[in-house]
Amino acid sequence: MFAKITLVFLSIFLVACNDKDDSIEQQDCSTAICTLNFVTITVSVIDASGEAIALDSYEVIDTETGKNIAEDFNGEEYQYLKEQGFYPILSDANRIQYQNTTATLTFKGFIAAEEVITEDYEVGADCCHVSLITGNTEIVLE
Repeated sequence: MFAKITLVFLSIFLVACNDKDDSIEQQDCSTAICTLNFVTITVSVIDASGEAIALDSYEVIDTETGKNIAEDFNGEEYQYLKEQGFYPILSDANRIQYQNTTATLTFKGFIAAEEVITEDYEVGADCCHVSLITGNTEIVLE
């Protein structure tokens, strides 16, 4: 009798298990409840003494598309960040483009038209916000 019960539970367990990869499915965001926070992923550029470095220009290249998404970061709100040595690489304004996926972005910083920084970042987004998966958010220039 014990063997039959064990066999039934084992059969149920085996039927319930599957090797389907649920991470590929697109999440339905129609019922998501999000905070009103606006997330911006930034990197800071400093020198060895900790002083902020203002780059002359920078690019954030989506390695899959080749598009420079830093063009989206213009205006007065980002001028202040630049003066403080902070550079946005991705924000919730880009969330839909990266929703339920991951992407590799390459940050390139320039001083006097010379490339002085190249850093890669893996990013993603859920139904509500963008997120940094891997990457160095504090870059020290020597």
